[in-house]
Amino acid sequence: MKPWWPSTIVKPSVRLSRPRFKMPTRPPDVVVFGLVMIAVLFILGGNIYTLVKTPPAIAGGAGGQPILIAPSIDFQLGMEGIVASVTIMMGALGLGLVYYSSKYVFQPGYATRLMTLGMILAGVAFLIITYMFGIKTGQF
Repeated sequence: MKPWWPSTIVKPSVRLSRPRFKMPTRPPDVVVFGLVMIAVLFILGGNIYTLVKTPPAIAGGAGGQPILIAPSIDFQLGMEGIVASVTIMMGALGLGLVYYSSKYVFQPGYATRLMTLGMILAGVAFLIITYMFGIKTGQF
């Protein structure tokens, strides 16, 4: 049977298939670890307290000079939480480097450099947190 339209028009032979919906792939482990690490540092730095209490960003002293660390345990400024979070991250990175250096047993020079850098980072982070706590308690 001949079609009723002209022979110059060709009927396409196209098969349309249903679209298949797949579950999204899992994000990379590095991205998940980074997000969890940022959330933990945000909480450990006391930033939840800062968001709830809404203190002023920078407090002023008697002569008008800015105070970046409030000298009281009952009060925390915004910059204090950020500095504490960065310091905790620096200490965690240092401890991670000490752990990572154990993979280079057969390269003792590289392992020693990694371990030394890790101990320096962890030690400086400890000293900064101790100094900040000393300012808050009035010992410095």
